[in-house]
Amino acid sequence: MTAKPDWYDAVFARYQEMLNRYDHLYLALSAGVDSNLLLHFLYTYKETLPPISTLHVNHNWHGDYSHLWADFARKRAQAYGFPHHHFELNFPAVENKTLEAEGREARYEMMANAMVDNSLLLTAHHRSDQAETLFHRLLRRSGLKGMGAMRDHTTLHFNHCEVEILRPLLSISKVTLYETARAHNIPWLEDYTNHDIDVTRNMIRNGIFPKVAEFFPDYEAAFYQTSLFLQEAQDLHDEIATIDFTRLNTDLNLPNESLCYSKLRELSRARIRNLIHFWLGKFGLSLNPDQFERLYQSYIETETTTQSRFIIGPYTLFYFDDVLTLIDTERLSCTPTLHWIPTSNMPSQAAWDSLNLELVKRPNGARFHPIYRDKSQTLKKLLQENNIPPWVRENLWVLRNQETHEIYWVQSLGIAKSLAPHITATGATPTLKMD
Repeated sequence: MTAKPDWYDAVFARYQEMLNRYDHLYLALSAGVDSNLLLHFLYTYKETLPPISTLHVNHNWHGDYSHLWADFARKRAQAYGFPHHHFELNFPAVENKTLEAEGREARYEMMANAMVDNSLLLTAHHRSDQAETLFHRLLRRSGLKGMGAMRDHTTLHFNHCEVEILRPLLSISKVTLYETARAHNIPWLEDYTNHDIDVTRNMIRNGIFPKVAEFFPDYEAAFYQTSLFLQEAQDLHDEIATIDFTRLNTDLNLPNESLCYSKLRELSRARIRNLIHFWLGKFGLSLNPDQFERLYQSYIETETTTQSRFIIGPYTLFYFDDVLTLIDTERLSCTPTLHWIPTSNMPSQAAWDSLNLELVKRPNGARFHPIYRDKSQTLKKLLQENNIPPWVRENLWVLRNQETHEIYWVQSLGIAKSLAPHITATGATPTLKMD
């Protein structure tokens, strides 16, 4: 094997310390030139790195080609002496972006589940990919965060798993990768789908960028540098949002899903937009310009009320007691399971068991006589008296007798006065869990 390429040492020096923070490195390996260059790169420095394995996910989207590429990836990993893990996914043929995105998410989830703790996934995205991503997002009118395109080091979240990713080749052009592979006899297989002019990104790659290159040969380097500027700008926005978030919430000791409403309205429109996007991003949510405008008009330009609701995906934004709170209402609306916790000075478990109980949603117009009150009152009035938030009121559960419908326990209000004679030193408290 000939001497290592000139640019290897510079890239390795940039990421050596980061790579050695992990117990295991995984390479997302395909048959293409980019990931096979990264395979060679890792092999070159393997003596100074943690253990390395390769991962390949076959989507079965391209018939025999899919199996050919999978077999090639396996053989290349074996040639370098790296453990190789192969996975099969069976998706329908890709016909739209949604399905392609689902396939990408499924691929990352499968790889994440195969990785050990404190490990890092390396992908072979390069500077040409970055230029395509930035241009594509520009056409989609992405905001600042989207226009920063791909970061070299990031964490992706999919459903209930996450995977930490490094893209060490992001500053290297595809032309350089091809030249390096040829000069060092590194084999690869060409992906014929890269030349499918009907696919949007491939239209950019094969239809638009060749024309751009005729007039601006260094456009890739310019796009790459611009992406770094935009990422730095986004980092600054995040720092400002963190300052604002802390200022709004620290004095009131509010949780992450809440914002102090009155202090939010004191900010400029630009800082409100920045903070809202930053805050929602913590929950994997985002607003398009029209959605933000509706939210701004409803909550900032006019003073909101406890009746206000703003739906964002599976979440709903509520206002209560000078606080905006983001609630996962899809989860909240699920039927909980009833559990019992041993508690002193509560009715005994035997007493509870004798009441022929059923767990039901709060009945309309129902009355309840809590243990701390002299007489009964409507649940609506009791909830208002006890300052219960609206999202709890709207999803309130009670324990009542199946035949008489007498209510013995109300979520957030406690037990009924009629249970006082059954209180013992070793009792039980009902609790609800969202499974």
